[in-house]
Amino acid sequence: MNEKRNHFFAWLSFLIILSVVFPRSVLPQDLNQKIKELEQMITRLEQRIERLEGIILESQKSQTKPIISSPNKWKDKANWRLLRKGMSKYEVERILGKPPKIVANSYYGDIWYYPDVQGGNASFNKEDLLTSWDEI
Repeated sequence: MNEKRNHFFAWLSFLIILSVVFPRSVLPQDLNQKIKELEQMITRLEQRIERLEGIILESQKSQTKPIISSPNKWKDKANWRLLRKGMSKYEVERILGKPPKIVANSYYGDIWYYPDVQGGNASFNKEDLLTSWDEI
Protein backbone atom coordinates (compact mmCIF):
# COMPACT_ATOMS: atom_id res chain seq x y z
CA MET A 1 0.00 0.00 0.00
CA ASN A 2 2.81 2.35 0.89
CA GLU A 3 4.45 1.62 -2.46
CA LYS A 4 1.26 2.54 -4.36
CA ARG A 5 1.02 5.72 -2.38
CA ASN A 6 4.64 6.65 -3.18
CA HIS A 7 4.03 5.81 -6.83
CA PHE A 8 0.93 8.05 -6.84
CA PHE A 9 2.83 10.98 -5.29
CA ALA A 10 5.70 10.49 -7.71
CA TRP A 11 3.30 10.79 -10.66
CA LEU A 12 1.53 13.74 -9.06
CA SER A 13 4.87 15.48 -8.51
CA PHE A 14 5.85 14.76 -12.10
CA LEU A 15 2.60 16.31 -13.40
CA ILE A 16 3.03 19.38 -11.20
CA ILE A 17 6.58 19.86 -12.45
CA LEU A 18 5.40 19.47 -16.06
CA SER A 19 2.70 22.07 -15.55
CA VAL A 20 5.27 24.50 -14.17
CA VAL A 21 7.93 23.84 -16.81
CA PHE A 22 5.49 23.73 -19.74
CA PRO A 23 2.67 26.14 -18.97
CA ARG A 24 -0.52 25.97 -20.95
CA SER A 25 0.46 29.03 -23.04
CA VAL A 26 2.97 27.04 -25.06
CA LEU A 27 0.58 24.35 -26.14
CA PRO A 28 0.18 24.11 -29.93
CA GLN A 29 -3.40 25.44 -29.86
CA ASP A 30 -2.33 28.56 -28.00
CA LEU A 31 0.67 29.06 -30.28
CA ASN A 32 -1.54 28.87 -33.36
CA GLN A 33 -3.91 31.41 -31.82
CA LYS A 34 -1.03 33.75 -30.97
CA ILE A 35 0.36 33.40 -34.50
CA LYS A 36 -3.05 34.32 -35.96
CA GLU A 37 -3.28 37.34 -33.66
CA LEU A 38 0.21 38.48 -34.67
CA GLU A 39 -0.60 38.03 -38.36
CA GLN A 40 -3.73 40.17 -37.91
CA MET A 41 -1.70 42.82 -36.10
CA ILE A 42 0.90 42.83 -38.89
CA THR A 43 -1.84 43.25 -41.49
CA ARG A 44 -3.30 46.21 -39.56
CA LEU A 45 0.15 47.80 -39.21
CA GLU A 46 0.89 47.34 -42.91
CA GLN A 47 -2.41 49.06 -43.75
CA ARG A 48 -1.53 51.96 -41.44
CA ILE A 49 1.91 52.29 -43.01
CA GLU A 50 0.39 52.30 -46.49
CA ARG A 51 -2.05 55.07 -45.49
CA LEU A 52 0.72 57.13 -43.87
CA GLU A 53 2.99 56.73 -46.90
CA GLY A 54 0.14 57.99 -49.06
CA ILE A 55 -0.29 61.04 -46.85
CA ILE A 56 3.45 61.74 -46.95
CA LEU A 57 3.56 61.36 -50.74
CA GLU A 58 0.64 63.76 -51.20
CA SER A 59 2.32 66.24 -48.85
CA GLN A 60 5.58 66.03 -50.77
CA LYS A 61 3.81 66.49 -54.11
CA SER A 62 2.21 69.69 -52.87
CA GLN A 63 5.61 71.00 -51.73
CA THR A 64 7.35 70.39 -55.06
CA LYS A 65 5.72 73.30 -56.85
CA PRO A 66 8.57 75.56 -57.97
CA ILE A 67 8.53 79.16 -56.84
CA ILE A 68 10.20 80.50 -59.98
CA SER A 69 8.87 79.23 -63.29
CA SER A 70 11.57 80.65 -65.56
CA PRO A 71 13.61 78.41 -67.86
CA ASN A 72 16.49 78.64 -65.35
CA LYS A 73 14.63 77.61 -62.21
CA TRP A 74 17.89 76.30 -60.75
CA LYS A 75 19.15 79.88 -60.35
CA ASP A 76 16.73 80.55 -57.50
CA LYS A 77 17.86 79.24 -54.08
CA ALA A 78 14.24 78.95 -52.98
CA ASN A 79 13.77 76.16 -55.51
CA TRP A 80 16.83 74.30 -54.19
CA ARG A 81 15.28 74.48 -50.71
CA LEU A 82 12.27 72.51 -51.97
CA LEU A 83 14.43 69.45 -52.62
CA ARG A 84 14.06 66.44 -50.31
CA LYS A 85 16.02 63.20 -50.21
CA GLY A 86 14.22 60.38 -51.98
CA MET A 87 12.63 62.57 -54.67
CA SER A 88 12.45 61.12 -58.17
CA LYS A 89 14.28 62.64 -61.13
CA TYR A 90 10.92 63.83 -62.43
CA GLU A 91 10.24 65.74 -59.21
CA VAL A 92 13.69 67.33 -59.22
CA GLU A 93 13.30 68.34 -62.86
CA ARG A 94 9.95 69.96 -62.04
CA ILE A 95 11.66 72.06 -59.37
CA LEU A 96 15.04 72.92 -60.94
CA GLY A 97 14.37 72.36 -64.62
CA LYS A 98 16.24 70.20 -67.10
CA PRO A 99 19.92 69.92 -66.16
CA PRO A 100 22.36 71.38 -68.68
CA LYS A 101 24.92 68.65 -67.90
CA ILE A 102 24.38 65.04 -66.78
CA VAL A 103 27.13 62.62 -65.78
CA ALA A 104 25.64 59.14 -66.00
CA ASN A 105 26.95 56.34 -63.77
CA SER A 106 25.09 53.04 -63.77
CA TYR A 107 26.99 51.82 -60.69
CA TYR A 108 26.61 54.76 -58.28
CA GLY A 109 23.87 56.82 -59.90
CA ASP A 110 23.70 59.96 -62.02
CA ILE A 111 24.78 63.50 -61.15
CA TRP A 112 22.96 66.46 -62.65
CA TYR A 113 24.92 69.71 -62.91
CA TYR A 114 23.37 73.18 -62.97
CA PRO A 115 24.71 74.78 -65.21
CA ASP A 116 28.00 72.84 -65.22
CA VAL A 117 30.48 71.18 -62.82
CA GLN A 118 31.24 74.63 -61.34
CA GLY A 119 27.63 75.20 -60.30
CA GLY A 120 25.11 73.32 -58.21
CA ASN A 121 24.40 69.63 -58.59
CA ALA A 122 21.91 66.92 -57.68
CA SER A 123 23.06 63.33 -57.05
CA PHE A 124 20.85 60.29 -57.57
CA ASN A 125 21.29 56.65 -56.54
CA LYS A 126 20.90 53.62 -58.83
CA GLU A 127 17.13 53.71 -58.22
CA ASP A 128 17.03 57.28 -59.60
CA LEU A 129 16.15 58.79 -56.22
CA LEU A 130 17.74 62.01 -54.98
CA THR A 131 20.43 61.34 -52.37
CA SER A 132 22.16 64.74 -52.04
CA TRP A 133 22.60 68.12 -53.68
CA ASP A 134 24.76 71.23 -53.53
CA GLU A 135 23.12 74.57 -54.10
CA ILE A 136 24.66 77.23 -56.27
